[in-house]
Amino acid sequence: MDQRIYLLECKIFFRNKTLLTGILILLISGFAGLYFGKNFIERQKEVIRKAEKLQTENTARNIKYFGKELGLVLYHTKFSMASEPRNWAAFSNGQRDINPYLIGVTTLGLEGQLYDTDLNNPTTLLLGNMDLAFVFIFIFPLIIIAFTYNLLSGEQESGIWGLLRSQSATPLKILWRKFAIRMAAIYLTALVLMAAAGVYLRLAADLRLLTVIVVLSLYLLFWFALSFWVISRGKSSSVNAVTLISCWVVLNILAPALVNVWLTRKYPVPEALETVVMQREGYHEKWDMDKRVALNSFYRHYPQFKKYPFPEELAFSWYWYFAMQQNGDDQAAPGARSMQHKLTQRNDFTNAVAFILPGIQTQLTLNGIAGSDLQQHLDFQQALRNYHEQLRLYFYPAIFQDQPAKSIDWSQFKLKHYYEDGSGAIWQSILSLVVFTSLLSGMAIYNFRKKMY
Repeated sequence: MDQRIYLLECKIFFRNKTLLTGILILLISGFAGLYFGKNFIERQKEVIRKAEKLQTENTARNIKYFGKELGLVLYHTKFSMASEPRNWAAFSNGQRDINPYLIGVTTLGLEGQLYDTDLNNPTTLLLGNMDLAFVFIFIFPLIIIAFTYNLLSGEQESGIWGLLRSQSATPLKILWRKFAIRMAAIYLTALVLMAAAGVYLRLAADLRLLTVIVVLSLYLLFWFALSFWVISRGKSSSVNAVTLISCWVVLNILAPALVNVWLTRKYPVPEALETVVMQREGYHEKWDMDKRVALNSFYRHYPQFKKYPFPEELAFSWYWYFAMQQNGDDQAAPGARSMQHKLTQRNDFTNAVAFILPGIQTQLTLNGIAGSDLQQHLDFQQALRNYHEQLRLYFYPAIFQDQPAKSIDWSQFKLKHYYEDGSGAIWQSILSLVVFTSLLSGMAIYNFRKKMY
């Protein structure tokens, strides 16, 4: 009997053109999100491939024209490191559109080069990129609202609910069947999109995929629980619609904007500009000082290089020049550490406040799994610092001994690829969604029992 009733409810559901339009919107926007998300990441991969080829060509050209002086070759030669996007980055682009994913640096002062990035249209950055994560976070809740806001009030306003209550001992089961059919339709649509994502983006069927499915399922369940609680209050359809849309605006638009404003005021980052200025001042001021000032500071940082003789009779030497560059980085180091600390504080604060904001929490988790969040970028910067230090320690002895450029095995200095397997705040996200879903479901059940629907 129940199967026949559910089958009848399904037929009624699929005869409603408005509901079918909602599912069609999800499918179209989901496939569009897949296309645009993958296209965005493919462009980045293409840039990385071109940069790898250009680095080899430019290095060979510099050796050809400046090969007599190793210091001059290193002055012009850039060593690039690329934050290689994983396949999951196409699912959730995260901050890969605002943080540089490819940075080329010379062996000169690092802090003046670390923050170089491409010029971008600020309007484009404001709007962001569309990906499948965007569809799940923002569009799915709107369709859930459209499917459920008048589930009870519509029956009450048409007069059908009173008839159902008089002819059924458990009218709440009728309401639940309608609700369950809509949940099944949404989850089947989500499953279709996840299957398409797995094939189109070549996502491995591993624990990461299972985690994303669990987190997104709980996120959608949260919105169903919120809708269930709103309709349990017994208000009119218009009140339910306004309430649910208001919740969507607050949770997905207003609250993130307020958190961003608070972060900007609480943890300002003026050190970004100050670090570059301090690095340049620390280097340029040494031109007007005795060479020993720069060298003594350099020896305090690298005492192992005292053994190399310094040609004091020369008006200019690459020994002195690279020592000045290192002085600039040393002078900018406190500002750089302060900026890194504040960015870490921003990231920690966002993760903490996201516990009460399911939309932000889910987005952060997806970005973390995709390796496209702020923490990944901070790790990438640290990896670049370590790589730059390795380059300095390798080339400094050759420079100080005035070795020719041809004595260096340049084939080992190709574009450096950085890979990061992100994880995200998985358990925090799951706990947050479970807590709020359970709370809203419990409140809804209490309302239904109280009102004796």
